[in-house]
Amino acid sequence: MKSVKAYRYRYLILLSLVLLMFSVEVQWLNLAPVGRVANHYYQGQLPLRYASPVDLLSLTYLLVFVVASIPSSYLLHRLGIRWATWIASGLIIFGSMTKWLYLSSFLAVLFGQFILALGQALVLTSITEIVSRWFPIRERGMAVGITSASQYLSLALVMIITPLMVVTRANDPAWGNGFDRMMQFYALFSSILALIPAFLIRENPPTPSSSLCGKKNEGFLASFRALNANTSLRGLTIIFSVGWGVLMILFIKVDEISAFLGFADSNGLLGIAMLAGGMVGAVLIPALSDRFRRRKLFFVFCNVCSIPGILLLVFCQQIGQVFLGSEAIALIGASIVGLSLLASVPLGSQYAAELGQGIHEEIIQGMLLLFSQAGCACILIISLVTTEQYSVMLLSSLGGLLVAAMIGSSFLRESSMIITEEERLNDVINQEIVHLQ
Repeated sequence: MKSVKAYRYRYLILLSLVLLMFSVEVQWLNLAPVGRVANHYYQGQLPLRYASPVDLLSLTYLLVFVVASIPSSYLLHRLGIRWATWIASGLIIFGSMTKWLYLSSFLAVLFGQFILALGQALVLTSITEIVSRWFPIRERGMAVGITSASQYLSLALVMIITPLMVVTRANDPAWGNGFDRMMQFYALFSSILALIPAFLIRENPPTPSSSLCGKKNEGFLASFRALNANTSLRGLTIIFSVGWGVLMILFIKVDEISAFLGFADSNGLLGIAMLAGGMVGAVLIPALSDRFRRRKLFFVFCNVCSIPGILLLVFCQQIGQVFLGSEAIALIGASIVGLSLLASVPLGSQYAAELGQGIHEEIIQGMLLLFSQAGCACILIISLVTTEQYSVMLLSSLGGLLVAAMIGSSFLRESSMIITEEERLNDVINQEIVHLQ
């Protein structure tokens, strides 16, 4: 049994990660809840025929991460945590201020979004590395979970704050007012949050946080080949990517979908309903999976439950004519979709880690993230190049993808090590005595 020290400063490191996550993620979809206002503001500035400004800004984050994730990992290991954090903070501040100061020019805003996307790639790829240096084994799952949860909390913040700062009532003569003020708020908010970690971050604790650090870097290609040879893990990666991609498309196009479903105002209620349901599901369903020691059952359950949710969105106007009203039915459907798909994220991550036993967990999680971003980008690109004639089929197409994911999930095998995080690492944990400093 070996003795290690856990320093209290690790909580400031965790705070730094959370602040970086908030600062960069609020800039991703901050225009989505008021998409109609944003698209009108930049009307005539976009040379592309089908892509709206909001769609293009959202797509930038996805495409840049797919391209920049591996170079970001290289930069992180080449320069170290402190330099990587300083660069990420600088990119976030520069991109945020560019979007505000040159707000009237969409090309300048798009350039600022590109810079922010580079910062996001650095932030997302650094999480497991920073956590593994500063936290003992038994606390790493908690630290990564808190950091990941902040990504979804930032989306919730955007869905609530953005419609409050912009006049979105359809018949109001001041419709669209407050757009400049909203962009100023997010620029200052992101810049302040990104600046704090630059002062707090440190490269390493005075002594290692774990006595078990030796097996870290197996070859990436060897790990990828092992992942690709695992049929169930490969299938889970695809199904996970479909669910995550559908969820993000619903968030990206939340105002466009709201307009299609009959919501007169850009009030973000549809996004708030998805997040409210998602917060419940993300806590409840993984806990039930641990309690009953079933991964496949609950993952399939998430995929099955997403189907009635998306069907309520597709047919909300028809159902609403005889029951509750179309908006209420749409909100119920959105909350069911959010509950199902957001719950599948932590559940699917744990399921993948167990199916990939023997493959380093950071590689599995990295591949899930990479494929999810790529899947969402593909769905978004397809939705952009389809003509207006087929745009009304967006929700139906997303429903078709969820049905395919549901069918595919039934062919996955159950995890052979269905145990909780603490139990999974019990042998490792018992080898260390942690002294708090």
